[in-house]
Amino acid sequence: STTTYLIDNAGRVIHSWQSNYRPGLSVYLLEDGKLLRSGKVPVTPADMNSGGWGGLFQLLDWDSNVLWQFQYSDDQVQQHHDVEMLPSGNVLVLAWEMKSAAEAIAAGRNPSLLNNDQLWPDHIVEVAQTGPSSGEIVWQWHAWDHLIQDFDPTQQNFGVVADHPELADINAIGNQGSDWLHGNSVDYHPQLDQIVISVRAIDEIWVIDHSTTTAESSGHSGGTQGMGGDLLYRWGNPQNYDSGSGADRWLYGQHCVEWIPAGFPGEGNITIFNNGNGRPGPDFSEVLEIVPPLNSTGGYDLSVDGVYGPEAPVWIYSDPDPANFQAGFISGTRRLFNGNTIICDGPTGLLFEVTAELEIVWRYE
Repeated sequence: STTTYLIDNAGRVIHSWQSNYRPGLSVYLLEDGKLLRSGKVPVTPADMNSGGWGGLFQLLDWDSNVLWQFQYSDDQVQQHHDVEMLPSGNVLVLAWEMKSAAEAIAAGRNPSLLNNDQLWPDHIVEVAQTGPSSGEIVWQWHAWDHLIQDFDPTQQNFGVVADHPELADINAIGNQGSDWLHGNSVDYHPQLDQIVISVRAIDEIWVIDHSTTTAESSGHSGGTQGMGGDLLYRWGNPQNYDSGSGADRWLYGQHCVEWIPAGFPGEGNITIFNNGNGRPGPDFSEVLEIVPPLNSTGGYDLSVDGVYGPEAPVWIYSDPDPANFQAGFISGTRRLFNGNTIICDGPTGLLFEVTAELEIVWRYE
């Protein structure tokens, strides 16, 4: 749909916004009443229109006037899934970038995992407005700069994966298509100046440092944490960095990772919609709240066995009959100021609100 609806607790439409674009795929009502909405460009190169593709974002006023529109879509890059407004008014854009099969193999990708002869690693750009339909990229981070592989010693990034949890194994088995990582959400923590990304195809969340310069973000030093653009923290599937076991894995096709804002119950914790695809036993979905192992400097501590904690979430919502709540794709969650949690079962169009004691107190279909 090209329409965005604002409803009240009785399910009544109290306002709507109109755009020329279908979603691409996120939308946010901002504190000042403006709407930040990503959109799907009508034409995109056929090679970069996988699930979640969009191509642009718009900032709309209350009357649907476009205050700012920025397109990030061509034959080399493609915005997808999510955007995030920063306190500065700049916007973070989650996007793919095109890498050829030759580039991927040179970076250490196993050729048998290249079934489309190209790879689309995720990257993030921060855009500052320069005009009604223009912007300047003032910061960027690329997963491509933070890789490791133990497949081919003659190629780049060769090393011992287990010794480098701060790097992403280019051969971690997620999606054997081009969209190898499939980032699907991005959030920002203003006090830490850090960014969290949901990386669905390999069942992890990643935290990176936003305090770096763009030059530092491409390397392994600099920024508040001194690690450049390397991963400060990751959680959900430690086998991606050759640590732990299947018993330590929690995430299965997750979406919508967010820090709980300051002043909200659970502030600083992270919530995740865990879709539950491919878990041991029958698939079912759940919402997780975790307490990341944050230390006094704003970094994250590994456990003695080399796995990033926590061992288990501090709070979980799932249906008493798990088969009743199974959202295989999209979907999301957010902590509310009253301490309840709102949940979106995307495939069925069901919104519901649960208390800390797991009681459903509101539903909207």
